[in-house]
Amino acid sequence: MARFKKKRRNGSDKVPSKSPQTQPRSKLRRRIRVVVVLAVVVFLGWGLQLAWQQVAPSVIHRDRYLLTANHITTTALPEWITADVRAEVVHNSALDRRLSVLDDAFVNVVRDAFVLHPWVESVDRITKSYPPQVHVDLTFRRPAAVVELGGPRGVELIPVDRLGVQLPAADVPEIRKRYLPRIGGIIGRPPVGQPWTDPRVAGAAELAEGLSDVWESLHLVDILPSARQEIQDDQRYFVFDLITSGGTRIVWGAAQDKGLPGEDTFETKLKRLQKYAEEHGSLDSVRGPAVVDVRKELAITPRTVKKTLTPRTVKKNPATDEETPVVK
Repeated sequence: MARFKKKRRNGSDKVPSKSPQTQPRSKLRRRIRVVVVLAVVVFLGWGLQLAWQQVAPSVIHRDRYLLTANHITTTALPEWITADVRAEVVHNSALDRRLSVLDDAFVNVVRDAFVLHPWVESVDRITKSYPPQVHVDLTFRRPAAVVELGGPRGVELIPVDRLGVQLPAADVPEIRKRYLPRIGGIIGRPPVGQPWTDPRVAGAAELAEGLSDVWESLHLVDILPSARQEIQDDQRYFVFDLITSGGTRIVWGAAQDKGLPGEDTFETKLKRLQKYAEEHGSLDSVRGPAVVDVRKELAITPRTVKKTLTPRTVKKNPATDEETPVVK
């Protein structure tokens, strides 16, 4: 029939494939189209960026994009901070109506403003939104101890955190400072918000932080660091004594676990001290021992008791007027 196509002479009804010469041309045309499209996209992006740079200064600083002080929020302040950290940061850094949410430096400026405050240990997260608003998640420093300093105005108690960073003394209530561990034997002081250059402060603060849960129950009052470093093998370290309210001196040793031959671990020393207090009574009494050494096994030095003199009774001989003591 006419409507049926005649079979090809070679008996195959397949469409002949493109010749090898046409394949490279087809690939070349596709590549050219891709390159042209990419070039157009790049050109348009560059053009838009150039246009934005021209108009950005007049756009990003419009009132509707500016961050105001009342739209800056932070993590709630802990009970030991009486200062208004958010208000102080806004004032000191002039954040009110200074930043635009469209500004590329927005997050960095907010982070730098808060991280410089002495009560802020770290800025953990910054979340911005529109209408202009920002929330800053913060980790705050906590007083771990006070450094006892003598001065013209008497004794000052300077609060420090667990890293030995000086905290604003005026922001910590006086009653709270009196119950914090006291670090003695320190001279000089850094600016507020900066760590003490004396490594003994950091060591004592770390020790106070580690003993915070048992500080009151063991009636501890002072932490006294050694004046000079101890040297053992290739290690240099300070040693620390703890003083109780009854005057007992506890030889603690190094603040950290340094693996010293003459010392046990922090946990072992603490358990040794707690066991002694449970078996022999509170360490807040003057009847307690003079020294308790917990570094390696338990060494107790009792207090030296002064012998009191018994009043003498004198008998007078009326004949000779001589006085003879009578011992009872």
